[in-house]
Amino acid sequence: MIAYSLKALAAGAALALVSGSAMAQTKLDFSTPWPETNFQNVAANRFAEAVKEATGGSVEITVHKGSEIGVSASESLAAVENGIVQMGSVLLFLQAGEEPVLAMDTLPFLIRGQDEMKLFLEAASPLYDEIAERHNQKILYYVPWPSPGVYSREKISSAADMEGVRIRAFNPASFQFLTLLGAAPLEMPWGDVAPALAAGTIDGVATSTSSGVDGKLWDLTAFFSPMQWSTSSDAVTVNLDTWNALSPEEQTKIEELAAKMQGEFWALSASEDETKGNTLAENGMTIVQPDESLMTLMGESGRTMWDEFIERVPEAGPVIEAYTKAAGK
Repeated sequence: MIAYSLKALAAGAALALVSGSAMAQTKLDFSTPWPETNFQNVAANRFAEAVKEATGGSVEITVHKGSEIGVSASESLAAVENGIVQMGSVLLFLQAGEEPVLAMDTLPFLIRGQDEMKLFLEAASPLYDEIAERHNQKILYYVPWPSPGVYSREKISSAADMEGVRIRAFNPASFQFLTLLGAAPLEMPWGDVAPALAAGTIDGVATSTSSGVDGKLWDLTAFFSPMQWSTSSDAVTVNLDTWNALSPEEQTKIEELAAKMQGEFWALSASEDETKGNTLAENGMTIVQPDESLMTLMGESGRTMWDEFIERVPEAGPVIEAYTKAAGK
C-alpha cells in the first residue's frame, strides 16, 4: 500500500500544478525508487534540468529519489495513474501484477543487450503506449538496465556447474529459469542476500553488476558469470491529466527532449555495466564466461518459457512474434 494517503497526496498534487498569470509555472513531482547515485536517478535529474531550461522555467520537475515520498518500485504505475505523483520511473516487469504482459522483458534469452532492446521496443511500444493510456499516463522515454549474471562461491561456467546450486532469484522469471538450468533457486529480497550468503543459506546470487558493486559481493563470493540472459527497462511516464494541462509548446519541447536524451540515458546504462564490471574485477572477483553447454541450455530453457508465457498471456504473442522475426531469433 502506498505510504501516503491517496486523498492527501492527490490534493497535494493538485496544488503542485500552478498555472496562471501570477505564476506561469507547472510544478511536477517525479518519483524514482532508485538511490541518488543510481544511473536511473542521474538520468531523471538530467531530464528535469533540461526541461526547466527548455521551457524557460515554465515547467519545473522535482525528482524524489529512493521512494522518499512513499512510492515503491512496484507502486509506480498506480501512483502516476492516480496523480499521487505527476511523473514516475516505472520498472515495467514490477507492474505485471496489474498488466501481466509487462513481464515480457524478463523472459530469458528473448532480449539480450541494448541492440536487441531497441528492436524489441519497436515491436512493443505501440502496446506499451496503449497500456500507459489505460492507466492515465503517457510514456516519455525508456532506459534499460544492465543484464543479470550470477555471483557464486564456486566457479560456474558449464551446465554441469549449475546443478543443485542454491542461487538467490530476483523475480519469478529468474526463479523458473534457474530451476530449468538445474539450480536450486530461492526468492528473497535484496536486504536478505548478504546475511544468507554469510550464513551459507545460499551459494550464489543472480543480479546485475550494479547491484553486485552496491552490495560489495566480492566480500562474500569469488566468481561472477555475466550470463546476460535478459534485458529489462524502466519507462518514464507522466500523468495524462497533467500532460494535457501543459501548453502545446511545452509538450513539444518535452517530447523533443525525451527523444534526444533517451540515447544519452542508454549510454549511461551501458557505461554503468562496463564500469561496475571493472570494479568487480578490481576487487578480486574472477569473471567467468559461460561455455557452450551452458549457453545452449540457457537458450533452450528460455524458449520453453517464451512458449509458456504466450500461452498464459496471449497479448504478448504478436509482439514476441514481430520482435523475434526482426531480430532473427
